Amino acid sequence: MYRLTLTCIVCAALVAGCNHDGRETSVDIRTVDYQCENSETLQVKYVMPQSGPSMATLAFQNKLVPMHQERAASGVLYVADKGQPGYRWHSKGDGGILQLQELGEIETATVLKGCSAVE
Repeated sequence: MYRLTLTCIVCAALVAGCNHDGRETSVDIRTVDYQCENSETLQVKYVMPQSGPSMATLAFQNKLVPMHQERAASGVLYVADKGQPGYRWHSKGDGGILQLQELGEIETATVLKGCSAVE
């Protein structure tokens, strides 16, 4: 499962790295480890093309969750792709919060809070 998802991320990054006219564009791939309030850890791999929205893959509790960027009032919001658990990762600066939104629900439950990037 991990290998398949990682392969999908790499392929998406490679596709994002080419324009339709064949010119290469820059894609930044960055992995960040977070330590959260309840001693849980979280790893997020960010794929950020030079133009267009970024993507992320969350590694949490033996799950890899591919996510896409959505609008946020502040910071950056990543939402799990269709067919995945309804995780929402909202990052701002070096911190973030992980929430879970059940299918068909409006409210979200906080899964991890006070997450800070580990240097």
